[in-house]
Amino acid sequence: MTLSQSLLQPALTVDNNEHKQAERELKKALEFAEGIIAAIPDVLFEVDEDGRYLQVWTRNPELLAQQKEMLLGKTVNDVLAPDQAAIAMEALREAGREGVADGRCICISLPNGETRWFELSVAKRPSADPAAATTLLALSRDITERKQAEDAINSVRTQLLSVLQTMPDMIWVKDMNGVYLLCNHTFERLTGMAEAEVVGKTDFELFDIERARFFQQSDKAAIKAGECILSDEEWVVSQEDGQTILLETRKVPVMDAGGNVVGVLGVARDVTELNVSRQKIHQMAFYDPLTSLPNRSLFNDRLRQMITSAGSRRQRAGVMLIDIDHFKVVNDTMGHPVGDQLLCQAAARLHASVRDYDTVARLGGDEFAILLPDISQGDDLGRIASNILEKFRESFLLDSQEVFISCSVGIALYPADSADANDLVKYADSAMYLAKRSGRNSFRFYSKDLTASAEERMRLESDLRRAIERGELELHYQPKVLLDSGVMVGCEALLRWRHPEMGMIPPVRFIPVAEDTGLIVELGRWVMREACQTATELNTDSRSPHKVAINLSVKQFQSAGLVKSIAEILDETGCCAEWVEIEITESLLLDQKDETLQALSELRSMGFSIAIDDFGTGYSALNYLARFPIDTLKIDRSFINSTDKRNEELVKAILSIARCLGQSVVAEGVETAEQAAFLVANGCGTAQGFLYSKAVPKADILALWLHGPESGADLGEMRFCG
Repeated sequence: MTLSQSLLQPALTVDNNEHKQAERELKKALEFAEGIIAAIPDVLFEVDEDGRYLQVWTRNPELLAQQKEMLLGKTVNDVLAPDQAAIAMEALREAGREGVADGRCICISLPNGETRWFELSVAKRPSADPAAATTLLALSRDITERKQAEDAINSVRTQLLSVLQTMPDMIWVKDMNGVYLLCNHTFERLTGMAEAEVVGKTDFELFDIERARFFQQSDKAAIKAGECILSDEEWVVSQEDGQTILLETRKVPVMDAGGNVVGVLGVARDVTELNVSRQKIHQMAFYDPLTSLPNRSLFNDRLRQMITSAGSRRQRAGVMLIDIDHFKVVNDTMGHPVGDQLLCQAAARLHASVRDYDTVARLGGDEFAILLPDISQGDDLGRIASNILEKFRESFLLDSQEVFISCSVGIALYPADSADANDLVKYADSAMYLAKRSGRNSFRFYSKDLTASAEERMRLESDLRRAIERGELELHYQPKVLLDSGVMVGCEALLRWRHPEMGMIPPVRFIPVAEDTGLIVELGRWVMREACQTATELNTDSRSPHKVAINLSVKQFQSAGLVKSIAEILDETGCCAEWVEIEITESLLLDQKDETLQALSELRSMGFSIAIDDFGTGYSALNYLARFPIDTLKIDRSFINSTDKRNEELVKAILSIARCLGQSVVAEGVETAEQAAFLVANGCGTAQGFLYSKAVPKADILALWLHGPESGADLGEMRFCG
């Protein structure tokens, strides 16, 4: 060993040790890097700036587009599809310029035929040698499953957006600051702006400030509630056509994956037409279509509310029922359209007669009702009722004609009369009918006597319907006599009802019930048959005729087939029409219809004589006497029994008129010889009354007639009053 070798030996030993140490450190670094590469599922490529594969590291070689040995030396353009290669090269160029490039995704077809997606993260490889060639490291991560999930989400989102765009409801999403994130076409039409213009704006930029504040408050309410809420319906002006619409809005908070509220989803429906329909249905259900007043249903509901309120406040309240007098006459003579005009005008007058908080309702037909809460005293109701009557005193203009119509009012008071709603209506109704029976054009308060009267009336109606079949009805006959001789020449048939419990019921009690219920038509046929049978018996083998007077009501003339029915009874009983006199009231003459005149003329032509009963108490007029086929005038008893000298003059006038028209006269209710003498002195030929006889049963009238002188009873000699 030379000297120089001896001197260099220690230095070589040191260098060799450092080299080995460096090799060991490098090996450890390589092993660590290889461990990292083996631990991650991604593929790591080293490529040059031309995209040539220099090195490949992966633990999953099946994710490579080609085998590792085949990739090395090839470029990206050689391996990938052109469009995907372009994406990869763009990432490489960006990394070469910027140092890194992230987020680009490429689709690769694998040798096994499977297609997978990879996300590229590229970085320039660091080097200590400035002169060394630039290479790039590209980390390729398999994101196929993530991509498939995103595609599925995007597909669902696309479908959802398509559905939202076709929905007629308005849909939108806002963030926590009230900024719109999306909306559908219907919302676009509301605002008059496209979605791109809506997104990014708030309600304050789209609507007026009041509307925007309302929407903002409802958003906050939905967020606070944490669930779907239905906001109040709100009017909004549509920017598309400027029309005002009504929206019904539902809002629900939008949650993120962590359950935190991140926005609000809103759905609004245009319910303008629905609201109109609801209003129409409500109007139809609770209001009268003719007068627009509350109907019976709404009246009953408000009546119950009034009673509840009055009870809790210890107040008084009133119920009125109003009926238009002679409404049927208007309908029959002027037609139903004119009757409707009257109802509308009457409704307006009733409404103008009460206070603002009172309820005027139409219950049906010509019947109205009024609810009057908070009545301080009963006189208040009287003043209101008087005000109503005063309003009705003004003429109605119907079909360009001035017509005067009155009404009748019944009043019941809460709680004095009752605390029950049904009772109050019933009691007011009873009071109203009392007003009608008292002459109409008036008002009456309910009293307990009315209830008793109404209950009796109901019982009478019920029992009267079965009275004929039970044989409880009978006819009594009051004789008619010649005043100068006292000889009986006829009689008047008067109906009596022998009730099994109440005994003999006078006609004044049950005839009005029969008239109101229509039973008078059936009773009238029975009376006609029985009276005709009696007339037949009275005139059989009689030397002088005996005429039986039979009363016919207005309702009988209004019923169909009256003349035919009477003709059948004549055939059935063998009675001659000349033996019967038909008595009618002056009220029938008010009805100047051709049908009435024709019926009377037909009866006259058959041989019946026609008499006006209670003449002078109704609407007498000379033209009636001239126009209708009248044979006899019966002077009402009120003129005969009066001590007023003026009534004596009226009797003289009636007798004079009858003589001029060639009509006979019968005086009713003659009770004293002085009355009879007065009538004889003034030319009255016939009378009936207690001076001669009360009405007697059939057997008695037959006996009285058949045993009288020459078959004509002389009641001047024999008074039959027993």
